[in-house]
Amino acid sequence: MTLPATITRTLAADGRFSLMAQAIRATGLDAVLAGKGPFTVCAPTDDAFRQLPKETLAALMADPTGQLFRVLQYHILFGNLSCHTIKKLNFPKTRLGITVEITEKGGVVIFGGARVTIPDIACTNGVIHGIDQVVIPR
Repeated sequence: MTLPATITRTLAADGRFSLMAQAIRATGLDAVLAGKGPFTVCAPTDDAFRQLPKETLAALMADPTGQLFRVLQYHILFGNLSCHTIKKLNFPKTRLGITVEITEKGGVVIFGGARVTIPDIACTNGVIHGIDQVVIPR
C-alpha cells in the first residue's frame, strides 16, 4: 500500500489526470496544491478536457495566467471535503472567490454541472474528486 502524496503529486502520478496536472503546472498552481492546504480539488479527467472544443482548450492553454488560471481556481475548494460532505454544501466558495453549485442527483454528486465520477482520492493536503467536465465559471 502506498502512502498518499500531495494533490500536485497525486494528479501528476495518476494517468487519468495528466491534462489537469499539465494545466496546473502551466498556471503555477502546482506550488499551491503542493502546500499545506487542506484543499479539495474537483479535477476534470483527461476525457473531460478532451470534450472541450479544440479551440476552447487551445485558448485556455495559451492563457495560463489568465483564463486557465481562473478556470482551475474555480475547481478548488478550501478544506478536506469528502464527497459525502460536499454534497451537503450547496454553494461553497471556490478559490476563485465565487460560489459553485453542488447538488446530488440519483446518488451522484454534481459539481457545477459536472458529475463526480472518481470520488475521494486521499492526499496528504486534501482530497481530489475526479469530474467528467471542465466547469467554466460565468
